[in-house]
Amino acid sequence: MLKPVFLLSASILVLPLFLTHAKAQNLEPQNKPSLDQRIDGPKRGNLTSAFDEKHKTCLERIAENSDLAYEEAMIWRSEGGGRRAKHCEAMALFALGHADEAAHRLDQLAQASDGGSPEMRANFYLEASNFWLAAENSYKAYASAKAGLDIDETRTDLRIARARAYVMRERYEYAETDLTYALKFEPQNVAALRYRADARFRQNKFDAALKDIELALTLAPESVETALLRGRIKEARRGASN
Repeated sequence: MLKPVFLLSASILVLPLFLTHAKAQNLEPQNKPSLDQRIDGPKRGNLTSAFDEKHKTCLERIAENSDLAYEEAMIWRSEGGGRRAKHCEAMALFALGHADEAAHRLDQLAQASDGGSPEMRANFYLEASNFWLAAENSYKAYASAKAGLDIDETRTDLRIARARAYVMRERYEYAETDLTYALKFEPQNVAALRYRADARFRQNKFDAALKDIELALTLAPESVETALLRGRIKEARRGASN
């Protein structure tokens, strides 16, 4: 089974993913009730900022020292760090090579009472799905992506994750359908174009695959992955025409 496109190493995207998560989400501090009840409005706002900054620092530390980041996240969680601490703990686990455990914890966080807003929960499911993919568990990757789409069916990133899970299960037509839907909302999404090209390539739809990959390469000419896939598609199309 071909794996070069849909089983990309998630580790090369770990830190950007962490920091994007930290920046995009306004995660409320998870204080113990007694403490929370004593905080007035301005102080609560300051505490939120402090928690946000600690979350960002925790995620950044993963790239420097994953073991230390994990230990600090565990301590922070025990001190009432809430979802931010749990999130950083899961991310550190992934960086330490425990993709399946990290994915499991993110699924749990998305389902927890303190999982946050629908957008936050969808983000946790997205990360869980990507980590299940890294662990090569397509069924759980599919389940996480589907759970996220049940929250927000318009999320392109979740459709891409589910499509990748479909490809791992060799359900290429389903993957193509998900990616086509995603591209209706974001027609220049390079990842969706590349993954759809790969799904079409696996179905021997060489002309359609080449059209996708050429557009993806035009949008991201520096992408080595895209260039390599274009080479495979062209070679396969030449072979089919002989």
